[in-house]
Amino acid sequence: MCQEVQPIIDKFIFPVTVAAITYWLFKKNDENIKRQQYSTLGVAIIESLLEEINTGIDIMKNRYASSLPVKSWNGGSSISDDVLLRIIAVTKNVKSVGFPPKEIRIHCKNYFDHMATSWNNAILSNNLAAAVQVLLIQSNYIEAAEGVRAMLIQCKELLEYNEKRWFPK
Repeated sequence: MCQEVQPIIDKFIFPVTVAAITYWLFKKNDENIKRQQYSTLGVAIIESLLEEINTGIDIMKNRYASSLPVKSWNGGSSISDDVLLRIIAVTKNVKSVGFPPKEIRIHCKNYFDHMATSWNNAILSNNLAAAVQVLLIQSNYIEAAEGVRAMLIQCKELLEYNEKRWFPK
């Protein structure tokens, strides 16, 4: 009976097992490459957003009568679903700096759509000083913008670390 089973093992079970393991390894490797690529993409997107937020904070702190830059923000789609998944994965067990990273779209939307629009309307108002004062003092615009900046910096650092890992999250 043992001699009857050996050909089945040699000709069917062993090759199928090797094929399954090979397929799984290649699939895992492809997943790791995509995770690294989406981490790299996330870093590039965040750098662009950070540049505009840093400029915006400078404008607000110095009370320049200048519009806040918003060209990098294209709505929620600015941070793609795949990049958002990488951000959620790398920040899963990490204490938040600034706002929670998993809410990156919400806080970026608040900054780029609401705060920037309000600031731009304020600098066009008849009473510029009073309008800017309300936004900076009562609405805490600088603190909110710095919270968004801290969140983006944390996400960027974690994504940079993730893109260098052998088995990225």
